[in-house]
Amino acid sequence: MTSSRLPPPLPLSVLDLVPIASGSDVPAALRESLRLAQHAEDLGYARYWVAEHHNMGAVASSVPLAVLAAASQVTRRIRLGSGGVMLPNHAPLAVAEGYRLLSALAPDRVDLGLGRAPGTDGRTARALRGAAGLLEESFERQLAELTAFGTGEFPAGHPFAGTVAAPAGPGLFPPLWLLSSSGYGARVAAQFGAGLAFAWHINPDTAQAAAAARAYRAAFQPSATFPEARVIVAASVICAPTRAEAEELALSSGLMFLRLTRGEVASFPSVQEARDYPYTPQERAVAEAARNRAVVGTPDEVAQRLHRLAHDTGADELVLTTMTHDPAARRRSYELVMTAMQQPAAAGPVLS
Repeated sequence: MTSSRLPPPLPLSVLDLVPIASGSDVPAALRESLRLAQHAEDLGYARYWVAEHHNMGAVASSVPLAVLAAASQVTRRIRLGSGGVMLPNHAPLAVAEGYRLLSALAPDRVDLGLGRAPGTDGRTARALRGAAGLLEESFERQLAELTAFGTGEFPAGHPFAGTVAAPAGPGLFPPLWLLSSSGYGARVAAQFGAGLAFAWHINPDTAQAAAAARAYRAAFQPSATFPEARVIVAASVICAPTRAEAEELALSSGLMFLRLTRGEVASFPSVQEARDYPYTPQERAVAEAARNRAVVGTPDEVAQRLHRLAHDTGADELVLTTMTHDPAARRRSYELVMTAMQQPAAAGPVLS
């Protein structure tokens, strides 16, 4: 017997890098990101996450905690989190204290996403980690230490037992999500009973993302915050009323990534800057490769691709990152995607 019951809407979230548009400045970028957080909340997005990046002139997300603390004061319901803290750059106690404090500002709506990549170039990573004495620490050891500081449950004889991550109090340590672009992160997330966020926007290998999700679910060890496995897949998206406009908006990201490959520290370029740039054939290939890692198109086209991505990877949720020079175009993209993804025609096959 066939039922007309449709599957529930796929939860969507926002991943923000706080782009600094050329011709603008950092205070304006931060104001626009706070406006985006409010807009996302009004549209029904589940989470607003901020990524950690360093030595990049195009983004102002070097300290996600600062952006999230500000966002906590202008939102009421949306979950706030790091997508993520690059743990090897930080002392675990400092991370535990910062996110416990954020949880006090936004009770029951904070996520702590963690990654092991530097979020920057090697020289900057050495500057960050050397100053904190973290060059020789393993990620899993840091993660175990962070968890112990967060919960207050250290193994017997641990040298930091008795050290309290302030502010103290129940319910302040947020759920952990591990960022992954390979099988390693999936294995560690399963071992620690954390959520898994696969960076498909960095590694757009759908088969690898699906394999990581399956391996994570098979090995998952339930925890207090995650009684069941939970998978988020991150995608880069640019949506506009027409394909031509969406493709034009995507030109800016291509030039930004080209500059990154050359070690240039520059603001996020406009469409006109990207259109006028004199690409060599090799440079155009780099820019086009960046474009091909994104989902770009009309609302219907984007919704179909995102539903297919969620189906093929087994994602429980998608987190979307949108980079445009025009903040209004970025907000509109998120609005168009949310509306399209809620339409019955885009919701996938009817369940039987």
